[in-house]
Amino acid sequence: MINLPAVFVANGLGVALMLTLIFSNRRVARNMFLDDKLFYTMNWLALLLCVVETITFCVDGRSFAGAVFWNRLLNVVLFVAEISFAFLWTVYVDFKLFGRLDRLHRIYPFVALPAVLITILSLANLFWNIFFTVSPQNIYARTPAVVWVYLLTYGYLAAGAVMVMVYRKKVGKYLFMPVAVFLTPIFLGSLLQFLFYGLALIWVSVSFGLVSLYINLQNEVTMLDTLTKLYNREYLTRFLNMAQQKYDQLQRGKKGLCMCGLMLDVNTFKEINDTYGHSEGDLALQAVGECLMGQMQGDRFAVRYGGDEFVIIAWVKNEQQMKNLAENIQTKVSQANAKYNRPYRLSVSVGYAMYEPGQDDMDSFLRRMDQQMYQEKRRYYSDSKNNRRSRRAGEERCDSRP
Repeated sequence: MINLPAVFVANGLGVALMLTLIFSNRRVARNMFLDDKLFYTMNWLALLLCVVETITFCVDGRSFAGAVFWNRLLNVVLFVAEISFAFLWTVYVDFKLFGRLDRLHRIYPFVALPAVLITILSLANLFWNIFFTVSPQNIYARTPAVVWVYLLTYGYLAAGAVMVMVYRKKVGKYLFMPVAVFLTPIFLGSLLQFLFYGLALIWVSVSFGLVSLYINLQNEVTMLDTLTKLYNREYLTRFLNMAQQKYDQLQRGKKGLCMCGLMLDVNTFKEINDTYGHSEGDLALQAVGECLMGQMQGDRFAVRYGGDEFVIIAWVKNEQQMKNLAENIQTKVSQANAKYNRPYRLSVSVGYAMYEPGQDDMDSFLRRMDQQMYQEKRRYYSDSKNNRRSRRAGEERCDSRP
């Protein structure tokens, strides 16, 4: 039994949500960047599916000229659009994670094969009963083979979720992709509609999922540094303001750990920019950002604070553990020189401070990190100057030998 008023309300809401997203998308971005193009295409597919599904429910069981053909055609469109949406979701996730067109070109022609097969079989359903039948009385019914469409659709959606969970830390970037929020309503809605034909839950659920994804993508734009893919100063400011107000609550969840902060500054960064150009300076910042991301475990997070300064927030047992973290980061940055093989040597000066609840505010916490960092930086330049003097003295002694 089809409840048409409920169908109109559910899919009408889906259409309204998708139109809002489509007209909210920045026109320049959706025409230039692949991830925006994919997201924009998924919006249009969800809109199409909401509209076409509503029409199929209206057409089913009706008697008019060409009714059987239109019923078949509209359901074919549904099957093709559904598998296309699931496949595009997988491509979208892959590109958000890795950002590599060559990877898409190498892998996804093979990943697309099941979707292509479903598309071909769906088109064949115009003439033969493969995934569904339409009786002479214009009554739609699914065949047992329709389960393969659902399994492949679920498979593509699940593959995207698995990629996010497995690779989000390995790829060295923060992602605002709440796959659980996106997929849970889709799985529940499609399962209920699979079990009870006549419900219209799948595509309004997809619409809600896309809206939640869009909101988080806007957070990604405002909270991430575009160069290093670390969090930006805005994120740090919000976190520290929240921590100042709710530190006791945060600390209870950390089982006796204390919050600390480390501020890093890239040594001789001005010389790198002046000697090799700003493009090389950007590569140096990206290299340091990659080193920092590799040290982010548990609740730690790294921030590009501004210019060549970075901040790390971590939870530690004591001050010694904080010092060990600082030394480990300096070691990792030093070891990265062999990996990147640049015409200069990367190193960082690090200052750190334990957060003092009741005494620290955001400014004092950052100021104590900053002060210690500049003490470390002065020592670095003093040592470098003394080393140069020692080398020159040694060279002069060698030159004065008979």
